[in-house]
Amino acid sequence: MKRFVLSIVLCFLSTVLFTTLTKAQHRTHCVAYLIANNRDARITLRSGPSTSTRSLGYGLVNDFVYLITNSPPELDYAVDRNGYSWYRVEFPESGAKGWIRKDFLNIRCRHTHD
Repeated sequence: MKRFVLSIVLCFLSTVLFTTLTKAQHRTHCVAYLIANNRDARITLRSGPSTSTRSLGYGLVNDFVYLITNSPPELDYAVDRNGYSWYRVEFPESGAKGWIRKDFLNIRCRHTHD
């Protein structure tokens, strides 16, 4: 009986740990197109909301992205130490996820009813 209870407890704890480590990432009611002054610009996708974080790749002007979040309906948004705003995004074609600075995003949000 003790083994059975112990296995149930361990199963529960591993489920909680797995859920915590793999937080669901949700698409929000907002989308964006990448923008820049130079039409040939490569817009860097970052691992965090800062230019000092690792580059995960890049998008091109007019590429479409979803704004994503771990806690709907709020957007994942951050301001770096230089005062730049960043959003967490997902590229629908590749599935790549990361952070892009707000000044490279033309954001469009649907109105949602509470």
